[in-house]
Amino acid sequence: MADSLISYRQRLGNVFTTFDRYLLKRYFHVFVIGFIATYGLYVVFDGFTNVDGFQAGAEKVSSTGLEAEKGSSNSLLWIMLEFYFYQSSIFFDMVSPILSVLAGVVVFSLMVRHGELNPVLSAGIPTYRLAIPLALATIIVNCVICVNQEVIIPSIADKLQAERGDMGSSAQFVEPVYDFSTRIMINGQEVFLTEQKMKNAEFVLSKPMVHDFVTVKSEFAVYLSQTESRPGGWLLKQASPSYQDLEIAEFAREIIQPGPEPNEVFIVTDVGCDQLCNRNFSSLISTPDLIARINNPSFSDLSIRKQKLDLHARLTRPIMNLIAVLISIPFVLRKESRSLILNIAICACVMGGLFGVSQCFHYMGATNMISPDQAAWFPVITNGTLAAWFTNRVQT
Repeated sequence: MADSLISYRQRLGNVFTTFDRYLLKRYFHVFVIGFIATYGLYVVFDGFTNVDGFQAGAEKVSSTGLEAEKGSSNSLLWIMLEFYFYQSSIFFDMVSPILSVLAGVVVFSLMVRHGELNPVLSAGIPTYRLAIPLALATIIVNCVICVNQEVIIPSIADKLQAERGDMGSSAQFVEPVYDFSTRIMINGQEVFLTEQKMKNAEFVLSKPMVHDFVTVKSEFAVYLSQTESRPGGWLLKQASPSYQDLEIAEFAREIIQPGPEPNEVFIVTDVGCDQLCNRNFSSLISTPDLIARINNPSFSDLSIRKQKLDLHARLTRPIMNLIAVLISIPFVLRKESRSLILNIAICACVMGGLFGVSQCFHYMGATNMISPDQAAWFPVITNGTLAAWFTNRVQT
């Protein structure tokens, strides 16, 4: 048993050497420093640009009399720190793919700059052997991205959409939605994500559900999730007109139902609070919720197509990050190169071209020229082919 354990450690040591750990350490060092630098620049620029919003929030809190109770926690600095603390998660989701590729380019560039590559090649170690620790580091970064996307961002989605200086409120302006399954137009003034409520709600009922077009208004409407005993839908408080005044067709009584109180109306629909605001920001929801939206019959074909494209793009993003790191190797460590700066410039141009190709496929998928799965997976096939094609250009 002891001999087999020693043998296993020896094999592991042969696969993962001290130099590999050195490259991993350098990769994460560049990645972390790059994230801190870019996010710090964003905070400084955005903070000074929107300082009036933070100041208004601080004055609002101070006017409520809570500042004396909480002390310095209501200062302008604390409000800004709280806001940018939550925003760091969405910022990480946006820039981490770029930073993962940039970190790989910097690691290989420093190897060439410090003369560390030639001794490794002279020892008979192939160049792509050095890509193993960077590929492992990229996989680790992709795992962190997935955890951030699937767990952290959905749990703080209301905070990410809050106004600057008003983190305590989850109010969002309502974007009108037409429910294609029930043919009901849903509108309102504000929706409160945390409380699952909508202010000044308006539900336009169309023929043949009712005798004529009717707009049911409510000062406050509450969304009730689906349970075993009832479907999901909106409960309209103080509804006008009342349920008794509506001329409802017999088939529509399963959709338009009376509420627990005489002045309440319950309308069955799959359109919840999160679908009434920022519908184009699918990055704020988890993959299971995104799949549920795609299968939701309440949305239009255009909206479902975009959400399918976002779903496939989310699945292909880790593969694209890994391929981008592998593509950068032949250009940074280019055979018979004249200068390191020229290699990095060529690498940047190639990466820009590949990004343009990916955006072109994305545009064709969004305009229904090709299917969403083709728009997301064709760039993976194209970039993977180019990564294999350029392998003969690497320095050996």
